[in-house]
Amino acid sequence: MSIDPDQLASAEQRPAWAWIDRAALRHNARRAIALAEGRTVIGVVKADGYGHGATEVARALLAEGIARLAVVSVAEGAALRRDGIGAPILLLGGIDDAAAAERAAKWGLVPVLHDERGLALAQSFGRAGARLTIELEVDTGMRRMGAAPVHASTLLARALDAPQLSLGGVFTHLACADEPDLEKSRVQVRALTSLLGEILGADEDPPELHVVNSAGLFRRNEIEEGLIETTAVRPGLMLYGVSPFADRSAAELDLEPVMTLAARVVATRRIAAGDSVGYGGAWTAGRETTIATLPLGYADGIPRSLLARGEVHLAGAMRPIVGRVSMDSVCIDAGDAPVEVGDVATVFGRTPEGERIPVEDLAQAAGTIGYELLVGVGARVPRIAADGPPRS
Repeated sequence: MSIDPDQLASAEQRPAWAWIDRAALRHNARRAIALAEGRTVIGVVKADGYGHGATEVARALLAEGIARLAVVSVAEGAALRRDGIGAPILLLGGIDDAAAAERAAKWGLVPVLHDERGLALAQSFGRAGARLTIELEVDTGMRRMGAAPVHASTLLARALDAPQLSLGGVFTHLACADEPDLEKSRVQVRALTSLLGEILGADEDPPELHVVNSAGLFRRNEIEEGLIETTAVRPGLMLYGVSPFADRSAAELDLEPVMTLAARVVATRRIAAGDSVGYGGAWTAGRETTIATLPLGYADGIPRSLLARGEVHLAGAMRPIVGRVSMDSVCIDAGDAPVEVGDVATVFGRTPEGERIPVEDLAQAAGTIGYELLVGVGARVPRIAADGPPRS
């Protein structure tokens, strides 16, 4: 839920927040649109907009010119519709029972077909006079969801012949678009191209075709060139200002961080060399130092694996997380810095002074990826949407 920036110090809130920079989001949307080179951009807003607030994100993306959205579940799509989002919404998770199919049709969602069951359910709720638009996902190598090529050709042919259905698109999902060697991605594209050649006649209007995700969008020409003529792209992570590559930063890709996770110091204490901090005394001070406590813990998305590995920005510098992360708090070794209760610490995003603190760096320290940290920010951390970077 987004709240007004003026509510930041509300007595009902813990002094911790996730600042959502709408200006950064719009910048990243324009970046995706430019990379798409005229293709339809399908903005992925699943998992509550990667933890940023799906409705807030959707409105910003659509205002910037992104034409379509994608979610995983009917509930996610229905929530957007209830909030007045009228753009086409692709239902990536498909439909697995009659209730889901009925609600997908009710809310005007575009379900993805993965198998014969999904096709039968879609046919049950489509009508010849008001056909249900569907898309088909072909599993060309991800082996997670989607119809295997041996079955996809039959499924595609049946979908095309069904009077209750309108085939809006065909797509696949790249498993290795973020890797230096793009041959695996090109193999996937060849498999999709071969299938389409078998089913679609030369005189038949082709459905919308999309292949690339965020990583693939930055390398679309290398992946698709000479193999397929796509009409859409499907970015997710890049919209939120995070690099999809291990060896290229978001700044290098001209992406702006959208979420800033921050908190105010709620306690400080001076400890002596040999004093331990946190559960189990898992960290011991090697010198006299100041410990600053932040009201963010693993219930708020701070991984426990960050003990003696992660850092946050506090008092003008990066300072280490010490002691085990608790459910509701984390301790920072502030050294001899003049830290006081009420000072702002930035976990990732941008500091009030404008310095970039990449979520990718914290994710690497935690042994995970930026996606997981973004979606892991707990629901009790208020999302504060504003036009511009954080203010102190």
